Amino acid sequence: MLKLLKNRKGQGMVEYGLIIAGVALVCFVGISVLGNKVGDLIAATAAILPGAQSEDNMPIRVGHLIEVHPNDDGHIVLNIAKILSNSNTPRLGRNFGLENPTDFGSLVLDVH
Repeated sequence: MLKLLKNRKGQGMVEYGLIIAGVALVCFVGISVLGNKVGDLIAATAAILPGAQSEDNMPIRVGHLIEVHPNDDGHIVLNIAKILSNSNTPRLGRNFGLENPTDFGSLVLDVH
């Protein structure tokens, strides 16, 4: 029984996965809540880093992934009414400012 409790195979992989998920979540919240300045900073950093494909080295457009608005106190909060009104629509493409919101390409598929 003691040997089973000391078996920690795969623990490092789980920890690395949690770190990557945490960094992605912080970037997502930073871009969505703190505005375009943080998004522009991340886009500039990504543009400087070399990519293997020529498409990877293109400029990055910053979009609003989540609908937010300022409340009465001036704090940025989720715009629940707008999110609900845009349900079952191609809102990801619209939030990125695409001319045809349904033409997001094969990178992200919106399933209705």
